[in-house]
Amino acid sequence: MRGVRWLKGIWRGASFSSKFATVILVAGMTIAVVPLMLAEASARTQAENSAADRAFIAANLIDGQRSSLAGFIAGVGRQLASDHDVATPQALRATLIADTSVIGTGDVLGVVLSDGEVVAVQGSSALSTPSSSPIVSAVSARATTAVRTGGQAWLVAASTIPETDATAFVARPLTAGFITAIAHNIATAADPVGILLLDGNRTLAATGSVTSLTPALAVAIAKPVPDVVSLDSRQFAVASTSIGSGLTLAVATPFAGPPIAWQSILLLVAVILVAMLFIVIVVQIDLRRPLRRLDAAVAALGSGDFDRPVHTDSVDEIGRLGSSFEAMRTQVRSTVRVAATRAAVAMELSLAQPLEGALANVCAELRRAIEVDMAMIVVSGSEMSDPFAVADGGRRITFDGFLEGRGPLGEAYRYAGVGAIMLGATAAAPEARLLVREFCAAPLRLGKHVHGVLAVAGQDSAFTAGDADLVASTAEQISLALERYRFLAVVQRQASVDDLTGLYNHRFLIDSLGQQVALAERLGTSLAILMLDIDHFKALNDTHGHHAGDVALTTFAQTVFNNVRRADLAARYGGEEFVVLMPNTSAEDAFVVAEKIRAAVAATEVELSERARVRLTVSVGVAAYPQDTDSAAELFGLADEALYEAKRMGRDRTCLASRARLSMVQDARVTNSESSVGARHHRSSE
Repeated sequence: MRGVRWLKGIWRGASFSSKFATVILVAGMTIAVVPLMLAEASARTQAENSAADRAFIAANLIDGQRSSLAGFIAGVGRQLASDHDVATPQALRATLIADTSVIGTGDVLGVVLSDGEVVAVQGSSALSTPSSSPIVSAVSARATTAVRTGGQAWLVAASTIPETDATAFVARPLTAGFITAIAHNIATAADPVGILLLDGNRTLAATGSVTSLTPALAVAIAKPVPDVVSLDSRQFAVASTSIGSGLTLAVATPFAGPPIAWQSILLLVAVILVAMLFIVIVVQIDLRRPLRRLDAAVAALGSGDFDRPVHTDSVDEIGRLGSSFEAMRTQVRSTVRVAATRAAVAMELSLAQPLEGALANVCAELRRAIEVDMAMIVVSGSEMSDPFAVADGGRRITFDGFLEGRGPLGEAYRYAGVGAIMLGATAAAPEARLLVREFCAAPLRLGKHVHGVLAVAGQDSAFTAGDADLVASTAEQISLALERYRFLAVVQRQASVDDLTGLYNHRFLIDSLGQQVALAERLGTSLAILMLDIDHFKALNDTHGHHAGDVALTTFAQTVFNNVRRADLAARYGGEEFVVLMPNTSAEDAFVVAEKIRAAVAATEVELSERARVRLTVSVGVAAYPQDTDSAAELFGLADEALYEAKRMGRDRTCLASRARLSMVQDARVTNSESSVGARHHRSSE
């Protein structure tokens, strides 16, 4: 109590200048600390969100592996049932060995027979004791993950072999190489990632700078939300997710926190000391009103109100002091707005909403934070989506010529440096129609791929280094969001498969055709199309029934798939018609592939039932860009004409579009249009 009374006495006896100087000192220190605290909290939240995003992407990549294994083993099961290899162990093993050519060398491929016997190939050492093997146990339990006592984890997929009690299975080991491949897909050079695969408190595989499970890391992983922990004098943002069978995937990203500008703090303290000196030595003439204003402004700053300006009417020491506070207020206000904008952008991009709506909201946040006339995002086209552009307030803008032109957006799109650049638009630039002149723009780059450009613009805006940093950091957030949306689109596209044949369905074919045509015309590369139609398929259905027709279609589709490249797209167009898209393939090379398919189909015996076996033939039409047409969009029609010509010439043959056109010209001289329509109708009825 005596100490408090003593302090009160000193305060009452102090001069007005001393009291005012004390207030300035306290307020200045508060202004110095608050932005650092806000920046620290924002950086921490951003790091935790980044770790959570990467954990989500890593888990989805593993789910993609599961889906791939499930599709593969389903095909193996159908193949074993079709060939009746289950009854003969030698034939079963031979078929399994042949199928290992399309899986990894460490994968286990096998069959659990009805009597419990296990036949496995390639990596079968993991099944040295089949009865107690965790892989076999997982197959029996229909689990998708298995863990061996020794510490090895596996992704498992199984499929019951049709018309048997046997089960085909494939298991892929979750090794350090597997985890490293996952890390390469979600990390960047500027933002590395460490991944741990854990079974409880045991580390099964690790990659990156975090290689073991420490007590602090275990506590962070056990939390339901991301957290920041200290490991070996370094900080990491940690997020985890379960991948089944008690396995946990933990992702750790380095977190350095915001840089501390000690020079700014020292400058701030120096300004405060100088202001105190002036106040003490200046004669208190006409100070009452200016001091009241300044006192009110300082109180507002101390309470966190950074939008209230500091008015300075005089040019003396009080005026200069007020100017210093106004500069500090502006700087702090900018720092606080930047931190708030980054947090708002991160939240907008993490919400479940349409991509264009989220990007429009991000533009609105940037426009308010930087106080410019316009903020815009231009996204280039890709194999997954068409190009588009959005601006603040949901206002759409046309994007033609922006990224390809020599204006500010085009320069930013091609900019290979780090951060944002500030450019001006000339009257000849495409951006001139936007009625803004000054631009601060950054490429939406993730790795080596550039998704588009983020830019803020104004008619007479003077951008600062802080504005450029905000634009650059927001561009990084948007790039990650675009990549996440692209990955989700890929996952959704995996469902576009025909149930009967296992090839892509009609809708996926049409979507892919449009994208491939656009890429071929834009890049000037070749593109070929094969149209295949099973000969006399209607007669087969009428004679043997629709079930036999389904068996024939399945066998035919597998034959086609086995004779095209992995880069080619084989799809069922409808009924007994199939299409193969072949990027970067000339007409001559496509003809060779078509003949290979035709010969393979003719050599394949289709077992419709125990007593009925048939051999199919196929007619193929081939068209290629740019050999057959100057417009890749005409390829589909040309291939269809070539297929019709192959049918007309007797079936079981391949016809090039160039030959089909020549034949049609010759036929036009000797036949009328009605006979052509009748012939087309006759082919459709078959």
